[in-house]
Amino acid sequence: PLSPGRVWSRKGPKPSLLIKGGKVVNDDRSVVADVYVEDGVVQQVGPNLNPEPPTGLVVLDATNKLVIPGGIDTHTHMQFPFMGSRSKDDFYTGTKAAIAGGTTMIIDFAIPQKGCSLTEAFDTWKSWADPKVCCDYALHVAVTWWSNKEEMKSLVQNKGVNSFKMFMAYKDLYMVNDEELYAAFSCCKELGAVAQVHAENGELIAQKMLAMGITGPEGHELCRPEEVEAEATQRAITIANAVNCPLFVVHVMSKSAARVISNARREGKSPNSFMLGQWHWRKGHGKPNFASVSYLLWVP
Repeated sequence: PLSPGRVWSRKGPKPSLLIKGGKVVNDDRSVVADVYVEDGVVQQVGPNLNPEPPTGLVVLDATNKLVIPGGIDTHTHMQFPFMGSRSKDDFYTGTKAAIAGGTTMIIDFAIPQKGCSLTEAFDTWKSWADPKVCCDYALHVAVTWWSNKEEMKSLVQNKGVNSFKMFMAYKDLYMVNDEELYAAFSCCKELGAVAQVHAENGELIAQKMLAMGITGPEGHELCRPEEVEAEATQRAITIANAVNCPLFVVHVMSKSAARVISNARREGKSPNSFMLGQWHWRKGHGKPNFASVSYLLWVP
């Protein structure tokens, strides 16, 4: 919310700013108020503010306008290398677009290949982001294989990482098995980090695609009936509950999976989730629309 102490922006010297007469929209209420920002931090919110800043003051008239806190997008993939392709936006174009739309922070994902260092992946993504970002950012780290908990511990204690993502899809690329999920969830619980999961049954997806003999983009939807996501969601919640680890299920895309999460929450378990609308790869029936699948999977 817009309240004293909220960081306003990221880099460089910042002029003192007074936003006058707008309707401040917070999570609990909306109220007409002034907002005073000094050195990039919200110092005061209230009516008829008349601050005396140490340097020049920029005054913005927000009468009849909404003053809204900057958004935080917790799930982005900027310049992400994936199976021979790379996501369209890099950390400059993606965060520039974010700011234009009112998003002032993103949380991206450092994703190591199997057998590779989690810390090195974090350092790689950070080296891509630091010279380019236009807004605040942070990094989740993916656990794509399991060796021991030392790297996760080091990332939390030395790099400020507080969330880890596990994939139950993308067999032979990022997918972890149930034993690895159990170990990763246990480690997240011990470290106080947030455990996230991409919940799809990667084994069923791989086998169905092979059985159907479909290798084009149209196979992405055809091999993913709702049951594939619902089963993996239930399995992830069960494993997380076994070690008492809070769980965040990312980009839920079906009613079946959402129902699993709702039922678990009613039973006192603690999965959270965010929803992602399904995309469409075809117009009509049968033939893939290759113009549209060029945009397949992520919109940063």
